[in-house]
Amino acid sequence: MTKTPLDIRAFYRDTLGVQGEDVIELFAKHTSFIYRNKGEVFIHSGEPVTTVRYLISGVARGYVLDDEGKDNVICFGCRYGQPLLGTARLTGRTSLYYEAVTDMEILEIPASVILQGIQMSQQNWAVYLRLLTENYDDQVKIQIALNTMSGESRYRWFLENYTDIVGIVPQNYVASFLGIQPQSLS
Repeated sequence: MTKTPLDIRAFYRDTLGVQGEDVIELFAKHTSFIYRNKGEVFIHSGEPVTTVRYLISGVARGYVLDDEGKDNVICFGCRYGQPLLGTARLTGRTSLYYEAVTDMEILEIPASVILQGIQMSQQNWAVYLRLLTENYDDQVKIQIALNTMSGESRYRWFLENYTDIVGIVPQNYVASFLGIQPQSLS
């Protein structure tokens, strides 16, 4: 967990690139620092988006349920500052569940405040679009790896691209993410 107090204003300005001191002040005023316990599901598929979450520490998994109720891991949240939304829209419904794989620290801010900040400073549309683009690019890279590589190659790709969470995330989640049987990971 974080060892030093988090400067929320610096997070928005330096990590996310939010523009305008008035917007940064607005965001800081409405941001909560939240702890999530390992195993806690903190975003549920189908819920309206009311909150935007940013990862500070820990690991989350995003997943969907198949027709039989079995969960399928779609993504991992493991980078400082990574948005944990479950959708690209600030006004839609989430399409994923998010669960804390480890104890986590996250920042939470109402989606309506993010929209207000974007309206206050049009430069922040560029910030929002950059975050969406980065997330989209990540998802495309994941899909290319998962859809063009053999199971063994996908596992090697995972080990190379997710080095910080190898050994932290249970093997069954890794196998689900990679679309292979857990026994294949040995």
